[in-house]
Amino acid sequence: MAKHSYYLFILLTLSSTILSGCATKPSKDSATLMIQQSALQRATLLTQIKQWHLRGKIAFIEQYKDHKSKRESATIAWRVNETEHTQELNLTSYLGINVLHLTSEHNQHLIKVAGKEYRANNLAQLIYSLTGLTLPTKALTFWLKGLAYQSTDQVKLSPITQLPVSLTSFFDKVKWQVDYGKYQVFDGVPMATQFTIKKEGLLIKIAIKKWSLTD
Repeated sequence: MAKHSYYLFILLTLSSTILSGCATKPSKDSATLMIQQSALQRATLLTQIKQWHLRGKIAFIEQYKDHKSKRESATIAWRVNETEHTQELNLTSYLGINVLHLTSEHNQHLIKVAGKEYRANNLAQLIYSLTGLTLPTKALTFWLKGLAYQSTDQVKLSPITQLPVSLTSFFDKVKWQVDYGKYQVFDGVPMATQFTIKKEGLLIKIAIKKWSLTD
């Protein structure tokens, strides 16, 4: 695999996982909780939760002007501690081979990929230097929970469940569109388990098998 193509796996980390059938349908109790919990209650609770991790699958699709596309996919495990400003993210191939390992502590980031190490104090710039693309790394830790990262982000709610169905952001002067689907309750909170995250020329799909909001 070409060096540039291989480094496209890094984009899968941010995301912020062509994926379907990865999440189970919510139970009747889950559906009831979704309706009973208001949008404000959910947002307030998620804002207070500072430690979380997720497991699932992620796919990156690079879209070209000639309508051709390139796709890479992997399993993802992402652990974030917002209080201590740390995170750890692993991408693994379907053969169980670790293709990327990211660790962050405060503003120091280390990415290990293809047997090499890359360090920087700006994760977005590090990713750009390896891939030539820009991703809103910090914003995705909010967007995946259905929360606005900046005051101008627009979150659209379902009129029935009051859960986010989409989010639009002009982050760093680039339009991003996040769509949410297949909610399931984890640790008492309804969380989306399927996402599409789009900007011009880039599509990321995520299917989350497990959210943990207690550690």
